[in-house]
Amino acid sequence: MVLAAINKGMDYFGFSAHAPVPFNDNFALQKEDVNKYLTETERLKEKYKDHIQLFTSMEFDYITDIMEDVNKQAKDYGLDYIIASVHMVKEKSSKLMWFIDGSKQEIYDKQLQEVFDGDIRRGVETFYDQTIRMINNVRPDIVGHLDKIKMHNKDRYFKQTESWYIDLVMETLYAIKENDCICELNTRGLYKGRSDDFFPSTQWIKAAAEMNLKMTVSTDCHNATEVDSLFDKAIEILKESGHKYVWYFDGQWKAEKLT
Repeated sequence: MVLAAINKGMDYFGFSAHAPVPFNDNFALQKEDVNKYLTETERLKEKYKDHIQLFTSMEFDYITDIMEDVNKQAKDYGLDYIIASVHMVKEKSSKLMWFIDGSKQEIYDKQLQEVFDGDIRRGVETFYDQTIRMINNVRPDIVGHLDKIKMHNKDRYFKQTESWYIDLVMETLYAIKENDCICELNTRGLYKGRSDDFFPSTQWIKAAAEMNLKMTVSTDCHNATEVDSLFDKAIEILKESGHKYVWYFDGQWKAEKLT
């Protein structure tokens, strides 16, 4: 990853592995591997300090009643900054979770039935309610892929033009603004062919510009070939949507003027 970033001419690069979760999974760091991760990123920072400035982060899952004390974990790990996002949707009254991410649309469909009895509006409302509570309670540096709920929907269950859905996204954008968080423009869904637009969709990127919301670009790369995938296109979308700045981290958060 570091060598790819250097070869692409990047000045700054942040690692953001998925933080451990307290149940069996195949996508996050395991607790026993956290120290290895932290040690290795520190080693790389020192080794390549004359070529690139590196930072250590994690992407934290915010899950109702399961993972809510994100900031304590981040402090214990000594991270440079944090990303928080929702991948698993859970109602307070239930032990079941709806996994809305991953590569398999059939899991999205199956768990929508199991967790929300097929009621897409209830499921989506729970997703955004969970996201807003995450923003208000955690106040992360970056809010990750805020509308990922749309990825496996593909206009089958709901349309992004429906008024109730628009209200939910706008409420989320206002929460990001009120808590002075940075909204991620995530390119992964588009370059992996899992979405026909960025996260968030272009209409919300434009709304964010009207609100003067802070935005940063992330490729959410899972391997070294993806470190800059659609990065330039994302910057162009920011400019076309009316954004004057893009935010980046060099030890503190700064705004780079878009020209």
